[in-house]
Amino acid sequence: MNELKNEIKIESVFPNQDLSYFVKEFFYLHIDSNIEQTIIAVDDGCYDFMFYREKYATLEYEHTHSVKISNHFFTVHQLNPPLKYRFGKSVYYFGIKAQPWMNSFFFPSHSEKGILDLEKMYAHQISETQSAIFADMSFKEKVEVAKKFITHIKPDFNKNLDLVKQVCEEIYKRKGMITVNELSDTFKINRQILNKIFKEHVNYTLKKFIITVRMMSLAKFRINNPDSSLTEIALEFGYFDQAHFNYDFKRISGVSPREFFKNLPPFFHRHRN
Repeated sequence: MNELKNEIKIESVFPNQDLSYFVKEFFYLHIDSNIEQTIIAVDDGCYDFMFYREKYATLEYEHTHSVKISNHFFTVHQLNPPLKYRFGKSVYYFGIKAQPWMNSFFFPSHSEKGILDLEKMYAHQISETQSAIFADMSFKEKVEVAKKFITHIKPDFNKNLDLVKQVCEEIYKRKGMITVNELSDTFKINRQILNKIFKEHVNYTLKKFIITVRMMSLAKFRINNPDSSLTEIALEFGYFDQAHFNYDFKRISGVSPREFFKNLPPFFHRHRN
């Protein structure tokens, strides 16, 4: 019987100050296995520039739908969970995670949900970036290639962009334990107007983004505190009703909290302290 092989290498780094306004994280995943890979992806409110060396994969969503990935670089737009990538036996993946207030700029709104072909948006720039990223070089060198790409396409400052940045940072600071009304009061803007500006930039409503940040913060806490029970963690993040906690978690991830932490997706290993 063949021995099971499933080697996972993941590296990540945060950008320097010059690019932190535009990029949240650079990360690289390499899986070398003798079985085909299925990876659950969880929406964190940030769109990614996804570079995939092998090109051929399938993305399953909403339990019953699937779409073929026939691009070396892409992003996912407005697909409902659970999201499951089915790859081959090896995976070489590099991601540039945009700051959420940059979602709409880097990935302009589209009427259709699904896989967005980034080549149509960025032409030869992204093709050259793809080729360079998967050349034989270190992770640090790959990041330098990605930085050059982002520097070339980043926008100029504008007032609304900076407002949405401040709103996002307040939500992060509160770990998603904040309401739309509290944000409206903090920034002295009518909640409907604030939500409209926010959605135009982030492609999410304020309420959904808040829940997403809360669930991601909770997941990272649990990963680094494995002895804490789900009930204890739910209370830590302001849930006094287990059913409400389970509902919000499944709404974002597509699976129950118990199932998620039992089969932790590879991408989440980078959140261990």
